Amino acid sequence: MRRAITLAALAGSVCVAGIAAQAVPDSSQAARVDAAYRRTQNLRIDPFRHAFLPGWGLVISTGVWAENSALNLKDVRAFQYIDDNDKLLVTDLIDALGLIPRGSGLGVTTVSENGLYLGGPIGGHLGLGVTAQARVYGGGSIDDDALAFIRDGNGSRQDFSLGDSRGEGIVTGEVSLHSLIRLGPLASVDGAVVTLGLGGRYLWSQGYVRVRSLVADGGSIRIAPDGVSASFDIETLVTQDIDEQLPNFDRGTGLAGDLMVRVEWPTSGLAFEGMLANVGKIKVLDVERRTARLDVVTSNLIEFADSLDALDWVTDTVDVEVNLPRLVRFSASGWANRILQLDVSTTFGLDTGEYDLPLAVDLGTTWRFVRAFPLRVGVVAGGHGGLGYTGGVAIETGNFILQVAGGSLGGLFGNATGAAGRLDLGFYF
Repeated sequence: MRRAITLAALAGSVCVAGIAAQAVPDSSQAARVDAAYRRTQNLRIDPFRHAFLPGWGLVISTGVWAENSALNLKDVRAFQYIDDNDKLLVTDLIDALGLIPRGSGLGVTTVSENGLYLGGPIGGHLGLGVTAQARVYGGGSIDDDALAFIRDGNGSRQDFSLGDSRGEGIVTGEVSLHSLIRLGPLASVDGAVVTLGLGGRYLWSQGYVRVRSLVADGGSIRIAPDGVSASFDIETLVTQDIDEQLPNFDRGTGLAGDLMVRVEWPTSGLAFEGMLANVGKIKVLDVERRTARLDVVTSNLIEFADSLDALDWVTDTVDVEVNLPRLVRFSASGWANRILQLDVSTTFGLDTGEYDLPLAVDLGTTWRFVRAFPLRVGVVAGGHGGLGYTGGVAIETGNFILQVAGGSLGGLFGNATGAAGRLDLGFYF
């Protein structure tokens, strides 16, 4: 699947290049759209979006991306209905996990960011952006080996484990500075314009949580006719007093960096870009660590249940160094005709630690029937959900910008296993 998606992304890039090979007519929308607006905004994390503003401005921005690999919105609404009637039981949630198809397990990813940014060009060859915002990263999975007992029972097998089940989430506050250096056009008037981007972010930890097995293979659980046995180690890490008033500047700090290279041929309306984001770590202070180990062999189910209730948790306080989930993105864009711009990008995680960021491909179209009012429609392939759909509308003028976009991931509306959204509202000085 990963190889197929990668090939599709490369093929899409080649198609975009081929479509946009001819020069853009001077009278077309493509020739009149500002270079900053030709770089289509992505629903995913983009640390350089504020440095690409066409003029100096202040923008309020909020965005979220959340998806899972199995449960859709209809399932969530069913849980909400039961909960509203005060009848939601733990067994209902367990039954829902039993609906997850054999062999897939459950994967979850969520990223959100909320804040404001100030940025704009300095002459024709420099750009600068400053951001103050909060970000949330969350991810995890339940291994299919752990789900097998809930879904299949012990009729066909007797041995189970927690497998690679885990979960992690962190909330950060940050300030950042990103700069752009534009070189070109190179070789000729119609030559390439190369944009180099470099940025740094200073982060404050606001909250952290992690749950995982301390045994490499997830331990073992055996349920047989003649008895029950279990052996596993569990660790939980949770920021103490996480519900205190935010922001909090005493829970740890960190640094992160972002890199970008963009090559654009304005006359041809063609561009390629590569980006590496979130290269850094953050230290989280005073995290409550709890560990428990269970080793039991019994022929009595009641005794086994009592052992679970009587787990001996060992509690201490530690400092944790967290690797941020690194993102890599390759993208290409080009004008197919006077009004249509095509964009294709491939995003995947690199050394993401506990976070699960599977490879995904975004294919988007921007329709400029009116230059300042672009309409956007696209599809998403890969990730946790498979095939999804995106859309949006924007107002892009010399005085202000408004962008509204959303996505139905893994399916359409009720069948979606995830959702995405972004709102940007800004004014130029």
